[in-house]
Amino acid sequence: MRRFGLIFVCLIPLLFLTGCDLKTTMDWDRDVDFSTVKTYKWAGRDHSEISDLEHKRIVSGVDTQLELKGLQKVDSNPDVVVTYFGDNNERTVIDTTHYGYGYGGGWYWGHGYGGGMSTSTTQVRTYTEGTLVLDMYLASKKELIWRGTVTGTVIDDPQKMEKKLNKGLAKLFKEYPPVQK
Repeated sequence: MRRFGLIFVCLIPLLFLTGCDLKTTMDWDRDVDFSTVKTYKWAGRDHSEISDLEHKRIVSGVDTQLELKGLQKVDSNPDVVVTYFGDNNERTVIDTTHYGYGYGGGWYWGHGYGGGMSTSTTQVRTYTEGTLVLDMYLASKKELIWRGTVTGTVIDDPQKMEKKLNKGLAKLFKEYPPVQK
């Protein structure tokens, strides 16, 4: 049993490296028949806070997912226009761990003795959480018909961050196109 516990404790950090902290949400216009959406075009870029390299990674990742879903990228007359925006926020986590023990004895009628000792340790961690919001607008009416959001911890390593971005996009587009229930 101890062996299982040790293996479990050693695997916890690996879960965070594989992108389990990625959260996705999706919302869409219930009146739109997404089976008619076959082509898309990117809207003009207005993301000065996002570097050219990050922009290329985001566009490439979204293009891959849309192509896997059968959408074709076109230069004119698209069914939908795709755009995105991103934001990073600093998050703080405070973890407090209490350690202690106690002992005691007693006599009949509530008389007794006891004692104990305890200590607490507090750690403060700060990390960056990034959010990517993707929007699809019906080109003919310029109405928002689909919004997807991916949120996760930002990694400093560009290659690892690109892999994490692609995992998040794959998770987001898993349920695309939305189906009316």
